[in-house]
Amino acid sequence: MKRLNYWIKTTTLDNNKKENNMEKISLFDYLGHKAGPELGLKVATAAGKAGVIKEIRQVSNPAWKGSVNLYPKAFLDLYFRGGLNEGTIGKQLLKG
Repeated sequence: MKRLNYWIKTTTLDNNKKENNMEKISLFDYLGHKAGPELGLKVATAAGKAGVIKEIRQVSNPAWKGSVNLYPKAFLDLYFRGGLNEGTIGKQLLKG
């Protein structure tokens, strides 16, 4: 399966290391409300299938204490607007 890394922008630093400059946000920040475990799992699965590089942030507030996944905003835009398909004909991963 071809990885969909075309939305992940990198820049080459002087020491030839690459740094990811794509804005990464949580599902809560993207949706404006809690995503819940079912939607979170679906997004994480789609990100893994697409080869998306995610980050993890530790959160501690009255509503949640633990880790949250951060995804490139461009990936979330594609995901929630139906721009990513599973391998099957006519079946989309999810529409917001």
